[in-house]
Amino acid sequence: MRNIKYLFSLVLMLFFFSNSWSQQETTISNYWSHMNIINPAYAGSDNMVHWKSTLRNQWSGIADAPETQMFSFSSPLGKNVGMGMSIVSDKVFIESNSYVAFDFSYKLRVSEKANLFFGLKAGAQFYSVNANNLETFNIVGDPSLGNIDNSYPNVGLGFLLKRQNWYLSVSAPRILNTERVSIEQELATMATDKPHMYISSGYKFNLKDDWSLTPSFLISTVEDVPILYDFNLLTSYDDVFSLGITYRNTKTYAAIVSVNVSENFRVGYAYETSSRTLLSNEWNSSEIFLGYSIPFKNRRGQVVTDETLE
Repeated sequence: MRNIKYLFSLVLMLFFFSNSWSQQETTISNYWSHMNIINPAYAGSDNMVHWKSTLRNQWSGIADAPETQMFSFSSPLGKNVGMGMSIVSDKVFIESNSYVAFDFSYKLRVSEKANLFFGLKAGAQFYSVNANNLETFNIVGDPSLGNIDNSYPNVGLGFLLKRQNWYLSVSAPRILNTERVSIEQELATMATDKPHMYISSGYKFNLKDDWSLTPSFLISTVEDVPILYDFNLLTSYDDVFSLGITYRNTKTYAAIVSVNVSENFRVGYAYETSSRTLLSNEWNSSEIFLGYSIPFKNRRGQVVTDETLE
C-alpha cells in the first residue's frame, strides 16, 4: 500500500510537470500494439519477446498527406528488468520527423495480485525539411526556403500498474521541451515540441467458449491543445482472432481486425474515417500491422512466467 501511495504521488507530479510545458506526437488506431512507444514501462512486462511494425497512410485523398512508420522491440532481460527499442518516422509534404529511443523497465511486486513497472526512455529526434521539393514561381531561389537538418536528445518516463486482467498506464515519453528549428540570419522559423502525457487503462473480461471482451481508453494531453481521447472495444477469440472498434473525440471512428497466421506471427489492419461530411471522403486512413512474438526463456532454456495474478 505504501508503494501505491508513492506511485500516485509521482503520477500527480508528472501530470503537473507536463502541463507546465501541442499535439505533435503520432496517433495510431492500433496503439495498444506499440505501448512501449508511449510508455517505456511496458518493455518486457509480459515475459514475451516482441518485434512489431505498423505502416499508416493518413488522409488517403490528400496529396503529400502524412505517412507514419513504426517499429518496436521489447524483451525481458531477467526476473525484474526489461528493455526495448522503438523507431517512429513521420513524413508529411517536405517535412520528415523521426525518433529513435531505447527503453528500460524495472518490475516491483506491490502485492500478491499486482506488479508495478517503472520505465525510462532515452532517445534522439531527427528533424528535416527538404525545400528542394517545393514548387515556386521564382526563377531565383528564395534564400529563406533552405533545407533543414536538426537532431536533439530527449528522455521519457512511465509507470504501469498491472494485474492479470487490468492495467493502468501513465507516461510522458518525451519530457524535454525542444525547438525543431532555431532562429538564424533573421529568419524566424521555429517549431517547438512540447511534452505529451498519456493515461490509459483497460479491463479484459473472459467470456464463454474462449471469447474475451476488452474495453479500454487512451487520453493524451498537452499544453494549449484540447484533450484527445480514444475509447476502444476489442473482442478476441482465444487471443488468435481479434476485432475492435475505436471512437476518438475528433469525430473519428476506426475498425480494427487482427489474426495470428501462425503460432508466433500476427497481422492486422485498421481503417479510420471521420463523421464530418466535408472530411469523410478525403480523411480516411489505413494501418497495416505486423507482429512476431515468442516466449522469453532463461539461460536454462525454460520459459519464464510470473506467478499467477488473480
